[in-house]
Amino acid sequence: MFVITSTEMKKLEKRTIEEFGISEDILMERAGISVVQAMWNEFDNISKKSFVIVCGTGNNGGDGYVIARDLLNYTEAVKVIALDYPNTDVAKTNYERYLKHGGIFYRYSELSIEEVSKMISEADIVVDALFGIGLNREIHDEDTTRLVEIINIYSKHIVSVDIPSGVSADTGKIMGCAIQADLTVTFSLPKPGHFLFPGRELAGKLKVAKIGIPEFDVLYHGVNRYLLTSKDLMFPHRPRWAYKSTFSQVIIIGGSKKYVGAPVLTALAAQRSGASVVRLVSSPQVCSCAFNHDPSLICINSATSDKDFEPQILFQFLDSVNEKAVIVVGPGWDTNMFELKISVLEKLIERPNPLIIDADGLNILSNNIEILRKKSPGKVIVVTPHPGEFARLLSRDISEVKQNYALAEEFSRKYGVITILKDATTIISDGKTTYFNITGNTSLSKAGSGDILPGIISALISQNIAPLEAVKTAVYNFGIAGEMIPNEGMNSAFEVLGNISRAFRNASDFSEL
Repeated sequence: MFVITSTEMKKLEKRTIEEFGISEDILMERAGISVVQAMWNEFDNISKKSFVIVCGTGNNGGDGYVIARDLLNYTEAVKVIALDYPNTDVAKTNYERYLKHGGIFYRYSELSIEEVSKMISEADIVVDALFGIGLNREIHDEDTTRLVEIINIYSKHIVSVDIPSGVSADTGKIMGCAIQADLTVTFSLPKPGHFLFPGRELAGKLKVAKIGIPEFDVLYHGVNRYLLTSKDLMFPHRPRWAYKSTFSQVIIIGGSKKYVGAPVLTALAAQRSGASVVRLVSSPQVCSCAFNHDPSLICINSATSDKDFEPQILFQFLDSVNEKAVIVVGPGWDTNMFELKISVLEKLIERPNPLIIDADGLNILSNNIEILRKKSPGKVIVVTPHPGEFARLLSRDISEVKQNYALAEEFSRKYGVITILKDATTIISDGKTTYFNITGNTSLSKAGSGDILPGIISALISQNIAPLEAVKTAVYNFGIAGEMIPNEGMNSAFEVLGNISRAFRNASDFSEL
């Protein structure tokens, strides 16, 4: 499903009006009625319920007047509280129609706080039609802020029109204050703010209503953005005659005295995601930990008696590795011996092998990001930063990069990589196409869980899944594996490993495997 910005939505509406002759009035009528239909579906018999519709002065308020008028067909228990009289022609038209149908109208400024609170608290459902997706400024007005607070405190159920008022449709950020909705009905296509926190939480249950706006493909001439669903996934084909060398190896470079378990989690995740041969290049301590968990793992000791890490041992090993082997670098690597490790990164970037840079690999890379430009033609590089790591890569404050899909897109285009910006809503981009992933929960908010994802990605690429498809499938199913924890958050990262196979099975028919 496409995800579009507020500007793109306005272009869609404009073209619909100009090229298809569907008037703004008709679009507003269909939008309002679609909200009423959504309430029927959500709350059953709305003829037995009472409503307060809170309207702004723009077209979102106009939608509210349509909703209020249509509700009068089912119940007389309908009231409108408006910030002020409407200021757009189409909103004025629907305000007048509502009054002609006998609608009850109050100006917010003419009511006491007690009167507003009483009306809101007595209504079964409050419809929020204050501000729509076009809101682009902070709400500082004290009266409006107080109204939002009253709605949030006293409402039994809140239904927001298009997006909860006060939430930026493009970023999900709160613009001063915002409505906490139980149900949000948006029109034609969802917006980024529906999937990015805190907007995602404030939207409650999201329903998308089609109101007659054609989804012009020509609009999507830049970056195409989508909500990632199970329909977007691709799973490996494993012939019945396959043996361990049918697929590419997975090579994991990482681990240190400080972080022994991280690369082991990566290796185990790769195994559980279909990798046939997984090799760890690390220290004796990591190798010992790996063997204790699964003796089928192959470990190459990269340390010497006087050094925790010896690049020459790694380079000699890599000389024997097929160029199709998928390499993961960074889990638990630590940032010591920086000069040696940046030289390793540089050589890995120059090699043709698919490369996934994770964790401390990213922290080391942030000191010399331009080495990404040395990648060989056609080489696949996947980077997996969480917001802190992405902030270091871009030399920006974490508040600037968190959930910033535009920056992820720009970074991917600039360096020719696939970027996974990990968060509660994970953003995936190759610079041309962007996906918002909303699977997962706080069961993944654990030390070590981030080391699992690169293992899943590497395994899928090793099984001949195209890199972007592998990333999408890995991120989605990693989230599902977290959701399968019986009691959310009461787990270790290690427990997530056991759910990987079931997550894949639930998402796809594995009859061919």
